[in-house]
Amino acid sequence: MTALDGVLADASDRLRALDLGDAFEPRAAEAIVAAGLHRLVVPAAAGGLGARMSDAAGVLAALGAIDGSTALGFAMQVHVTGAFVDSTGVDDGLRDRVFRAVVDDGALLNNAATEEGGGSPARGAIPGTIARSAADGTRRLTGEKTWVTWLPNLTHAFVAAQVEGSDPVEVGSWLVDLSADGVSRLPGFEAMGMRASASGRLVLDDVMVADDALQFRRSAARPDPRGPAPMAWFGISIAATYLGVGEGARRDVAQWALDRRPGDGSTAVADIPSVQLRLGRLDAALRAARIVVLDVARRWDAAIARGDAAELAAATADVALAKVVATRAAVDATDEALRIAGGPGFLAGRLERAFRDTRAGLINPPLEDIALAGFARSLLDREATDR
Repeated sequence: MTALDGVLADASDRLRALDLGDAFEPRAAEAIVAAGLHRLVVPAAAGGLGARMSDAAGVLAALGAIDGSTALGFAMQVHVTGAFVDSTGVDDGLRDRVFRAVVDDGALLNNAATEEGGGSPARGAIPGTIARSAADGTRRLTGEKTWVTWLPNLTHAFVAAQVEGSDPVEVGSWLVDLSADGVSRLPGFEAMGMRASASGRLVLDDVMVADDALQFRRSAARPDPRGPAPMAWFGISIAATYLGVGEGARRDVAQWALDRRPGDGSTAVADIPSVQLRLGRLDAALRAARIVVLDVARRWDAAIARGDAAELAAATADVALAKVVATRAAVDATDEALRIAGGPGFLAGRLERAFRDTRAGLINPPLEDIALAGFARSLLDREATDR
């Protein structure tokens, strides 16, 4: 057993000891920090576990099989810190500061970018949150962010804001200590799935941030200066989380089918041919999705290790594929699981919750319509070139 295996086993045991359901449970995050898993992708040289993207995907899938909301919350920590490890164009001082906060103080982080009525940042939405210059040389952030996952647990957030007075419009991202004056946390939403992820509203009222808290600043019309790492880490973290929820449902329904003996008790549900067909179908979809997710993550890791720009671009292009495949497999698997379980599956519990939780993946970027349109463009470009 590796050190990472031991930490994951410890965190998993702590989570299984909790009565996790649809209600937000702060002890889930506490369990992850107590086990040391929050340091997952921080480099070993900085005191972390040094996990790479492929390792992180396996961890998130394992947590997703235990509890989807916990895995989704922790996925935010993973993708933010993972992007810091692999990104270009990030100040080394800020990078080290983030790693120290995680290792020394148990910091939990997320990005805060989405706003009410502004649409998804993945579709190019410009933040309404304003960063204005103050007389003392600092910046002051004012605005409101929505869908900030694990908000009650977070110690810090990278807040996207529009630079006041910039022409053309510039946007930036600043590290905000959520214990700072002017920060308020409002309750989460009544969502269909992932209800315990506590995706709430973060309100900032003239919150001070220093110059060394700036992660990046760019023209709104230009690409992210950090390169592909932020979206790649987010996409694989999301894919692995929902894959894990589907795999948890697979285990639960298989065990239920083995134990359930209706009628005279002579035959288990698992012996029914139509049930075996459904189990085989959901298992095949999930196993294929796992192969895709881990393959893309391993290719990303190999490209980073070799510094191969062409390999990195190819892996990046397939992150959206991994997310689409994993989410579809999880949605289909939980649908099959409820069909197998019948009435008992529709009662409040793990199968019913997994059915709802996987559908939350449909609204997480990379969004399916954008991904499929991108696949089509790439296909048509290749075919046009080969004519």
